[in-house]
Formats: sequence, C-alpha cells, structure tokens
Amino acid sequence: MFDRLSHLQPNIDKLVPIIHEAHRVLVSMHCRPDGDAAGSAIAMAHILRALGKDVTVLNVDVIPDNFMFLNGAKDIVHELTDYDYDLCMVLDCAEPSLLGRSFPYDKLTCPWVFVDHHKTPWTDCLVNLHDSKASAVGEILFHLCNALGVELTQDIARALYTSIITDTGSFRYTSTTADAMRVCACLLATDFDVWEVASYIYENNPVAKLKLLGLVLQTLWLSKDGKLACLHADRQMLKQCHCSGGMTDGFINYARSIAGVEVSIFLTQFDTNLYRLSFRSRGNIDVSEIASRFGGGGHKNAAACTLQGSVESIRNQIETLLTEEFFV
Repeated sequence: MFDRLSHLQPNIDKLVPIIHEAHRVLVSMHCRPDGDAAGSAIAMAHILRALGKDVTVLNVDVIPDNFMFLNGAKDIVHELTDYDYDLCMVLDCAEPSLLGRSFPYDKLTCPWVFVDHHKTPWTDCLVNLHDSKASAVGEILFHLCNALGVELTQDIARALYTSIITDTGSFRYTSTTADAMRVCACLLATDFDVWEVASYIYENNPVAKLKLLGLVLQTLWLSKDGKLACLHADRQMLKQCHCSGGMTDGFINYARSIAGVEVSIFLTQFDTNLYRLSFRSRGNIDVSEIASRFGGGGHKNAAACTLQGSVESIRNQIETLLTEEFFV
C-alpha cells in the first residue's frame, strides 16, 4: 500500500527495540520549530507515553502560537533541569547544531537517534530513520507508530496531520506524494476536526504578527531580472511589534508568490550583523545546494543557513551566486 515503506523498514526494525528498551526519553527538534517539527515532536511524545515511557520534549525556542492547540504543546520545555535520559530522539533536524546554540549538547550522555527527511542524513548516531522523499517527518512517524503497535489516537493523528499539511504547503508542494495522501487518509479516519486544525494553523494569527508583516513587506527588494526577491526583519521591527523571530514564519512565501520570481530569501536578524537566511524556490533550482555552501541545508525548495554581514551584503552575495551558477 505504501511505496516508501520498504525503504524505511530496515531502520524501523533497528529502532523499535531501542525504543522499547528505553525508559526516559528526550525528544527534540530543530530550533524555531515549524509545523513539521512541532507536530512530529508532539506526536512522538504521545506515541512514547502510550508505551509507558517517561518523556520530555525540549526546544530551545518558543513554540509558535498557531501550533499551541495541539495537546502536549504546552508541556514542551525550553531548558532541562536534569540530563539523565536513556535515549534522545531528534526529529526534523538534519544535524545537531540546528537544535540551537543553547541546547545542552555536552550534558547528554545517552545514545541519539534521528528521524528526518532532509536531503543529507546525519550518520553519527545510533540510528537515522531517514527518507528524503517523505513529505514530512510526520509521514515517517506514522509508520513507526504502526511498527511499535501503538493505537492511532486523535491526538497523535492531529499532530501528524499538522506535520504533513504544513510541510506540503497544504498539499501544494511537490513533496505531496501518493504515500503522503494515503497516510493522511489513515489519519483522517480517526475523525478529528480538519477545519479546527486548519483554522488554528492558518487563521489564528495574533495582531502583532500582522503588524510585523506590514513592516516586513515594506522591505521587499527585487533583482533587476525579477528572478530573486528578498524580505527581511531586523531586531528593531521585532521589538516594535513585540514579536519573536519565529513570528516571521511564512512571510517568505509572499516574496516567492511574485510573478517571475524563481528564488526568494528572508533574513531574520538575531544578533549584530548576524542573520538567519531562509530560502524558497519554485521550479528546478535546488536551494539546499545554496544553503549548504554556507553551512546550512534543507530541501530542494526550502532551505536555511546563518550568515554574517549586512542585509545588503548578504543579498548581493546570494544574487551573485544565483546569477553565476543557478539562473539560466
């Protein structure tokens, strides 16, 4: 029934006994969590607790408001008080540094496992349940849930659906596969309220976020050929609107939606001359290759990295690279 399950099965078979043997499990995901990260982590916590595990979910950043409707979101912690775990499960994170600068890397002595769908798998771990063709980590966790013999509850289904619907752009991106739709059909069979999920994710924005969007749109820059669009948010904008950097999630899509734009970039300032740079593309340009040049990574049509410099210098650097090597 599922085309990609045979690819996942060997590592699922390795991971299942490891999970069964662990008692205290730490679950984490990349900093500045999106719907895939938050949804998959919350689903994983429900799955583990159904097996009787003592579970802590950690993210160094605040979970965006539009995912707080998920049961378990309010239990996510941002720092640890002890580090005695049998297993650390890292979800939707290509490599450990993306967990954030304040993640307690050196204090955890337990084995690590990764569940991920980014282009390049992390190999320095006990197991990496990896499938770069999966629509989202939530799709992979659906199969792990079945292999662990855990009943698919509404809480699990709602969280996995959040993971998939956000990483497929509401089933608009090329990551929307037949397998992804089959998984969602199984999730919907639990009869949770689909409109409730969609309305919380897409139609529950705080006023502060819309005020920030108004400022951000005024920064719109287009290259002369119209193929590259750029938006940015600096610390002053964030402070003025009482917003965190995570509140900019989704803003980059306004730049990508412009006719003729092939790549859009969004810069979020989090220190003096230090920016998180997000990429989006449509068509054949693989922005994960661009991000990897600067120590980042991601998917073909969505990637990120961190760069130093001014908005103008970073923008010019990316424009030059795209013009010389990627734009035809």
